[in-house]
Amino acid sequence: MIQFQDSCIGCGKCAWDCFPGAIEMEKGKPVLNNPGACIGCGHCIAICPKNAVFDDTLGDSDPMGKTPESDELLSLMRSRRSCRHFQDKAVSEDDLMELLEAARACPTAMNLQSTRYIAVTVHIPQLLDLALEGLGKVGAEIRRTSNNPGMLRRARNFVRWAEQRKTEPDFDPLFFHAPLLLLFVANEAGTRDAASAAAYTELMAAAKGLGCLYSGYFTACAAENEAIQKALNLAPGEHVVRCLVLGHPDVKFQRTAPKKPVKLTRF
Repeated sequence: MIQFQDSCIGCGKCAWDCFPGAIEMEKGKPVLNNPGACIGCGHCIAICPKNAVFDDTLGDSDPMGKTPESDELLSLMRSRRSCRHFQDKAVSEDDLMELLEAARACPTAMNLQSTRYIAVTVHIPQLLDLALEGLGKVGAEIRRTSNNPGMLRRARNFVRWAEQRKTEPDFDPLFFHAPLLLLFVANEAGTRDAASAAAYTELMAAAKGLGCLYSGYFTACAAENEAIQKALNLAPGEHVVRCLVLGHPDVKFQRTAPKKPVKLTRF
């Protein structure tokens, strides 16, 4: 619950910026008159000039740092490319923690911070086997029921991947021998927040010089494959929202990704 320390100078900024009206001013001091209205956003903590507002249930809050130049940030965003070539080198624990710091910096609805993270290193081959086995079955079913050329092309790949994995233990068309999978897990209500956290993490990975790939194939497999869900020990209602494949890149791109013009409608 929000509390106020003696260092409060009664400036009223916390009450002024309290959108749901949980904080009110009384006799020149802020008071949490409507605790039921508090959504835990932490704005009162962030706006206080004297660090006089705190709530132990919300987690830590640090002074604002230097804002990066907009052109540098845009350059970083545009230079991010999907990486499918990784060095045989582990992602350090310090790097992983910094990636997770970026993830938790993501804004969430009502500051719920409900995303759960799973870092996979040792059991990557196990997940790869389960995913490719599942894709092989999906591919076989598509080939039996579909006439769509694009679907049939993917189906042939799925079946081939599953068979090739059985005879070539090093074959890896999903994770490309990366040393780390970072999974973003949430229930249905937290799906958008988890996806946003993954986007923040991708930018931090780019800033740190790490290679990153969003594996849509594995994310789709995890949604339908009970064996994968059991291996990951997902709770009822939880699902993998994003799977980021991470490692030190063994490729160097020379130009930014080509992007089509923005489609903008003005009202």
